[in-house]
Amino acid sequence: MKNKKLTISKLFYFFYLNLRLKFALFACLLSCTVLSAQFETDYTPIEISGEIPPRFYHSLKGKTQIDIVLEDEGMSRRNRKDFSTKTSFTLREIFLSGSIYYNDPCTPYVREVTKKLTAGLPNGENVSVFVSRFVSPNAAIWQDGTLIVNIGLLARLENEAQLAFVIAHEISHYESKHPFLKYVRKQKPANIQKRALDNLKANVAYTQQNEIEADAFALELLNRAGYDSRVGARAIELMMNDETAGGIKDVGALLDIPGTDWCADLEARMYMGQERHEAHHFARAMLQQRRAKIDMDGTSNEGLFLVSESDFARISSMAKFEVIENHSLEADYVSALYQSIMLQKIYPENQYLQGKIVESLFQLYLYKKRDEMRRLLETNQENYLTTDLSRLSCFMNKVDESTLKRITAIYLKRQYERYGSEQETIAITAAKYTKLVSGRAAAKEHFEHYIKHFPYGKHYLYAEQMIND
Repeated sequence: MKNKKLTISKLFYFFYLNLRLKFALFACLLSCTVLSAQFETDYTPIEISGEIPPRFYHSLKGKTQIDIVLEDEGMSRRNRKDFSTKTSFTLREIFLSGSIYYNDPCTPYVREVTKKLTAGLPNGENVSVFVSRFVSPNAAIWQDGTLIVNIGLLARLENEAQLAFVIAHEISHYESKHPFLKYVRKQKPANIQKRALDNLKANVAYTQQNEIEADAFALELLNRAGYDSRVGARAIELMMNDETAGGIKDVGALLDIPGTDWCADLEARMYMGQERHEAHHFARAMLQQRRAKIDMDGTSNEGLFLVSESDFARISSMAKFEVIENHSLEADYVSALYQSIMLQKIYPENQYLQGKIVESLFQLYLYKKRDEMRRLLETNQENYLTTDLSRLSCFMNKVDESTLKRITAIYLKRQYERYGSEQETIAITAAKYTKLVSGRAAAKEHFEHYIKHFPYGKHYLYAEQMIND
């Protein structure tokens, strides 16, 4: 009887585990399906709302957090105060410029990852995390503990452990007081060499030493939290390299640009951010050294997601759209066009992406028509680090106005026929394009179309003015 009860109990337990497994698989499948569907047809950019933390705009009185942290460094009060003032001013400019997200879906998740890393650290409670609109795949920490994670970084990384590595790396800089020590080093005349090359070598060696030290500390934090620390090497590689390389063929296919029209490598290099390009290649030697060290010292385990895999996937997807939005806000229409076409490969029916492609083409044509294309490209040159972006910017500069007009007209017409009554950006861009090419009278029906279908649209007053004036 006892054995029979035991058998029944085992069968029941087996059935229970099997049911739980099926439920977990179903929940995972449902979550992935919902995540995919969320961005399949459209995207609404994040709106910044909320108050700026008072410490970033109040006048500085008395000791700041930086003064308190650095009192034990033995540096003069004057140096501490000068560094504190410059840091506070820089942060104030960033926070007042609209570059920081507030009440957004990304920041709480990044803060949760940070909490797992700072638990138990002496100064861990002083680290305050914010997500910025900056499109470069990077993060930075200030000596007061302000950690800013760029939206471009969230768009580039592949898993939570990689994000944890970058955050832990920055926390190490904070714990080791690297921002302040770097400032102090620049103040000492003995560090200024007679030859610029000697200065460069000394600065590179000093930077590399700090980076390797920060990597080692980051590995300890990841291991202690339970993350797979060997992903640090991959995280560094992703920060250095754009994985969408080669997408220029997709741009050409979508916009019907013959391969013979693209600039040659040497010509395209003129449109690449030269300083960043040189630093990028110079840093590769440093990168290889850091990656080898991480591969040797890192610990491989299954800790890729400790907070939430589904949240990371959702935020990573959102970040890719936000990068495009922020390129547009900064009038970098070359990058916005390229990134929209790359993301469209994943979401081919997404109306937001169609709108951004249309808008970017129109703006580029507008600058071409006004003979201001070169000025536009020079303004955004530091973003054209990859060969693909340099080729696209080179093409936009050398293409004649009539060809760019044709490319814009063909793509705009195609999307207007599909989404002109559903997608606001496409509708208003069709009206603006017609006005630019054929005059206000010809564009009237397009402005009326916009008013009819988007009575609460953000361009409503402009469209009404175009009809009534």
